[in-house]
Amino acid sequence: MKDLIGFEIRKSVFRPMVFVILVIILFYNVSMIFYGTFDNEPTYGMPYSTEKVNQLRQEQLEFAGFIDEKWIQNIKETKDAILYNPANHISEVERKEKTEELLARGLSREMIDSNIVFFLKEEVMNSRELQLLEGPEAASNFYRSANEIGQEKANHYREVYGGEKGEALASKAEEMYGYLSDEYKAYYDYSWGWSRLHAMQTVLPFTVGVLLIVILSPMFSQEYARKTDSLILSGKYGKNKVIKAKIITAFLLSILSWVMMQLINIVMIFTLFGAEGARSFLQNWAQNPNPYPFTYMTSYFVITAMSFLGLIFLTSTILFISSRSKGSVTSLVTAGVVVLFPITLSVIFTGEIITKIFMFMPTKVLIGVDHFKNFDAFYIFDKVIMLPWAIAFVSVALSILMVIGAYFSFKRHQVEN
Repeated sequence: MKDLIGFEIRKSVFRPMVFVILVIILFYNVSMIFYGTFDNEPTYGMPYSTEKVNQLRQEQLEFAGFIDEKWIQNIKETKDAILYNPANHISEVERKEKTEELLARGLSREMIDSNIVFFLKEEVMNSRELQLLEGPEAASNFYRSANEIGQEKANHYREVYGGEKGEALASKAEEMYGYLSDEYKAYYDYSWGWSRLHAMQTVLPFTVGVLLIVILSPMFSQEYARKTDSLILSGKYGKNKVIKAKIITAFLLSILSWVMMQLINIVMIFTLFGAEGARSFLQNWAQNPNPYPFTYMTSYFVITAMSFLGLIFLTSTILFISSRSKGSVTSLVTAGVVVLFPITLSVIFTGEIITKIFMFMPTKVLIGVDHFKNFDAFYIFDKVIMLPWAIAFVSVALSILMVIGAYFSFKRHQVEN
């Protein structure tokens, strides 16, 4: 068996196209680490810059700590010291002119007088000293934001579904967000490295996914195209060992490719952006209202596990496609559509039902990070099942079925011919 696996590895890997694709995806992956601007990146969405890394690290580490009353009060006092410093205010003449201008715009005098920001000097408003407090100030609202979103989700489920289903989903949302607002102790820290590591998961379909299409799609279909399937499978080890060797080879190469890319990302990102922030919270309540009490580190472990299931799911899918295709080109194109098409369609079609369907596709599971960004659940058999656990179960079940399907599809083809 070892010799057969070695032979299949050499046949799959040592091809000019594989080496060309490998070079391209490595270049693309490294480029995305440096220059990627990820709209959904939890905290940042900017290209790499040594100056920016050093600046953010220095500024945010100054406020690193658990978000408690003392921490929140410190942020407020620091900001108030800037806002209420007379030296930072415009002159009395300018203040009168500004007040008249705001009154002309329709603002009430009470609103104007209660908002000191209107009367700050422009250079103070644009100062880094004030801007660096925006992150900590937003973080100080962590518990309030968690409670508000939990209530919004609960109200939504009660209004849309009603009955037992609506109440069950609403109660689950209140429970999860309630834990974040009442019991969870959020930690603030510099965390650009962990944020970029999470964001790079979205690149996996275009790196690992593309590489697996090129390597694995000919696994069975190539034998059909070359008319060598009958010859190979009628040999001494044909009907069982060759098929098993091909399947084992496929999973070995898939896992090695995935591990390689994960290690490249970890080493490069932590070297460039730093590894601080492992225990920092990751919620960005506008784009990432994550209901799970994860730190960046625990989140990465969870999404990596989900991504690994996606890898197994994707490998099984490509093997099944290869076993059912009568030519390498057909297998390559079909696998390419299955891998990349859902990513494109998910950008175009953003409806709730369509989005949930796409979440079950192999490439979405490979990404992993999207499944934990929001509160998504099903109500099945009088129980609330969170979306990630449903997807994990379906991925494992379909992977097993497709591997079995690929095995018997190739084996029966030999019997029939």
